[in-house]
Amino acid sequence: MAARTDPLASLARLRRLETGLARRRVAEDTDRLLAAEGRAEAAGAALRTEQGAAAPADYAAWVGRGLAERDRAALGAAHAARRSAEGRTALAEARVAERCIEQLVRDRADAARSLLQRKAQAATDDAAGRTAHAAKRG
Repeated sequence: MAARTDPLASLARLRRLETGLARRRVAEDTDRLLAAEGRAEAAGAALRTEQGAAAPADYAAWVGRGLAERDRAALGAAHAARRSAEGRTALAEARVAERCIEQLVRDRADAARSLLQRKAQAATDDAAGRTAHAAKRG
């Protein structure tokens, strides 16, 4: 006969896996955000550098592409920031769910210990009663 699996323990393991996955996603999202912010800063810096270094005609020919790149980089950074915030929210929710399941596991263990203590006390009381009854007859 196969051993019966504990559904709550299985759920706790799944929650731990989900929390670990959420942690990794947050780390990856943070890396993407930092990279996107770096690209946006580099694009803005390139615009400023070219403005002072190039002849006005050369800068005028280049500025449209530079502005477009800066805007794309800023849009990418904004998207990465939203994704990072969503990931942090998902991680917080996963941690709450994990803690709730851990509390259920502890509550169930406490209830099992309490039941065992009550049974042991009942057995002790029963034995003491039998001993007292035997002493009276005795």
